[in-house]
Order: sequence, then structure tokens, then C-alpha cells
Amino acid sequence: MASDKRVVVIGSGAAGTAAARTLAAAGWSVTVVERDRVGGTCLWTGCMPKKALYTSARARRSAARAEMFGLEGIKSFDWQTVLAWKWHSQETYAGDQESGLAERGITLLKGDAHFVSTDALEVDGRRLTFDHAVIATGSRPEMPPVEGIELADTSADALSYREPPSSLLVVGGGFVGIELATVYASFGTEVTIITSGPRPLGMLDEEVASVALRRLERMGVTLRASCRLHGLAGTQGAATARFVDGEGLPHEGTWKRVLVATGRAPALEELDLQAAGVEVDGHGRIVLDTSQRTTNPRIWAAGDAAGGMMQTPIANYQGRTVATSIHSGTALDIDTSAIPTCLFTTPQVAQVGLTEAQARAAGIEISVGRATFDFLGAAVIEDERDGLVKLIFSASDGRLVGAHIAGPTASDLIYAMAVAMRCGATRDTLGATVGIHPAYCESLNWAAG
Repeated sequence: MASDKRVVVIGSGAAGTAAARTLAAAGWSVTVVERDRVGGTCLWTGCMPKKALYTSARARRSAARAEMFGLEGIKSFDWQTVLAWKWHSQETYAGDQESGLAERGITLLKGDAHFVSTDALEVDGRRLTFDHAVIATGSRPEMPPVEGIELADTSADALSYREPPSSLLVVGGGFVGIELATVYASFGTEVTIITSGPRPLGMLDEEVASVALRRLERMGVTLRASCRLHGLAGTQGAATARFVDGEGLPHEGTWKRVLVATGRAPALEELDLQAAGVEVDGHGRIVLDTSQRTTNPRIWAAGDAAGGMMQTPIANYQGRTVATSIHSGTALDIDTSAIPTCLFTTPQVAQVGLTEAQARAAGIEISVGRATFDFLGAAVIEDERDGLVKLIFSASDGRLVGAHIAGPTASDLIYAMAVAMRCGATRDTLGATVGIHPAYCESLNWAAG
């Protein structure tokens, strides 16, 4: 029997799907509105295709040094097969997204949604009333307002280049820019990265991030910090970029492709939030309380649409938590402090909790444990000695408050540290927990010991 408790979820990405499935399982009548392909950014133009290209790039790098392991190296690659693997990975993981919603009793409406009142919206002229609504419309690339910006590519473009460009300028030193730079440098592209901040990967622990940045430089990637793009000219395929460095000196160069990865903004423009009584701040972002409820108590936001950390695990968590708040009638605070994130470069860089700088800025007395991969058995065997584990402990009680890992399996190791943080593990506990030998997890024990 259909429930009389109605919720409309706008967007079918990670946050929207998590919210819709949670509420449908709790007996709500759920309608999902999607203007594009069901599955959202992560599935079609984000995490999944990017990780598939990363995996091919990693295999390419491994093949290039196979002879040191006694194997005949592979000297060539077929880019069309690389792209085919990317699509195969996406489609296999996606399955039938629409049937997945239908099997859970969720109604899918395809079209553009906009609010018409505090408890109703329209989808291509069809009016829907709701008890609650969840805005999970994702995000869009932010492009700097400079001359010739139409010559630049977005990350979605860079995931489908017909061939690796001979040269690539990446504007932006965050996750997306560094990950795609890693992919194309692995396939022989001459890559230059410029970032406006004092260093690339400014959101990561500097000591751990530097492990990956040094590896990129050894791969031939040029890194330039404190630079601002002033304009583009020429044509796609021969774009000339003008930028200014931190000392105000002008620079100019020509690249086959220019990728702008300077950040993303919540995709909210066409929702008519004012009609719903949903306030936005001076930057156009939704005003939210600690449970991600808007100024209209019927309407919530989750995932990239809510701003903040735009990561798929966080979007999933927010979608589920918002749904639980709606169903229970008790607003739950959103706490992302123990959710791990990972940068898929070489080596991988993952983190959870506070960095050393954040802990000191907060006035927390800390002790820091470190372990390099110089003499780690697994790293020596695999010739992956560019690695570091850095653990941040509270000096008062020894609790783990942050973990930062650079290494080939950092994305897996960080999960153990996230669990440790949630369980209140201490330096003594981790130091007494023996890791497998020879395996990368030994480094966690070493860093705490």
C-alpha cells in the first residue's frame, strides 16, 4: 500500500539515491526527479570513470618498469581500449539504475524541477506536493571569468579525450586536477599544473602530500604555485594561456588542451529556491543548520548541493542521515569528522580526521607518529618506497585524532584508521596491534610504535 508520507528527492546521484532508498525502506512514498542520466556525477562524469582511467594509468606505469621484475615490458598502448574499459567499468557498476529504484517502490520522474511554493514543485509542468523534499542536485564546474575561457575543458571533457594530448595545462591543484594530471602524465602527456594557492593539494597534510607531488615531478609534471590564470587565446588544440605568478610576473605558453579544475559549485540555479522559502547566503549557497535542513523546515539538502566537502562517501552519509532525520522527526547533526577521503594519484594519498596544522591551530596538544616506506618489506619488494604514514594523537589521552597516508594502498589502509578513530583507539593500542609481514599495513603499527 502506498504511504501518505510523501517525499520528493531532486537528483539521483549518491546523496539523492541514499536518501530515497532509506526513506522508501522506511515506508515513505518517494519520488525522485532527475533531469539527466540516473546515477549522478560520481557514476558518469566523476569517481568511476576517473578511477577506471587511473587504473589503466597505473597498469601503464607498472608495464613500463616490468623488466626490473624479470618481465618483458609493454611499450605501447591502445587508447581506444582504455576508453572502452572505462565505459565497461561504469556500465557494469551502474547496472540498471532505473530498475533499481522501481524495485524499491520509488517513482522516477525525468525532467527539470523547480519549486512553486513551500510544499510543492513542478516537473515540466506537473505539480507535486510533498511533506518533505531533499535537494540533491549535485554540483557543476566553476569556470573563472577570464577572457577565452570557452577554450578550456572541464573534468567531464578530460575523461573522454579521443587521445592523450601531447601537452596539457591543468589550472587547479586540488583533487580533480591532480588526479587527471596523473592519468595523462602516465600516458606520455607533457603536463603543467598551476594553482593559485601556495602549494598544490593545500587541503591535505603538507608532509604527506609532498610525497605524491615529488613523484609527479619525477614523472615530468611541472608544478607552479601562486599563479592566476588571466586569459586564453587561440583555438582548442592550440590554446595559449596567460598567467601571473606570485611575484606579479607574467607567463605565457601554448598547450594542446587546457583543463580548468578550480572547483565546483552547487547546482541550484533553476530550482527557484525563493518560491520555496529557502534562503541562500552571499555566495549563492543554501543556508543550512547543523542537520542540513534549510530555512524551510520541510526542505533539506545533501551531497554536493549542500556545499562543503564534495566527496561521494560524504554524499552517501549525508543522504542517509537526512533521510533518517526526516523519518524519525528528530534532526540529526551531520558529522563528517571521521569520514576518510583519498586522492588517487601516485602514490595514493588518504586522510581522516585532523591534520597536524589543524590540530595545532585548534590548540590541541598532540604527539605525532611517523613511518616511512624506506625499509617496509612490502614497499621494498614492490619498489614502492615513496610512502609515509603520519598519525596524529592527542597528547592528553593518546587518542588517535588524525591519520594521513601516502602509499599504493592508502585508500584501503585509511579505513582501518577511520575505524580506530571511531572506536577511540590510542597510540598504545595501535602500537600493540601487529600488522601482516610483508604488507603495507605494517606501516600503521610502525607509525604508532
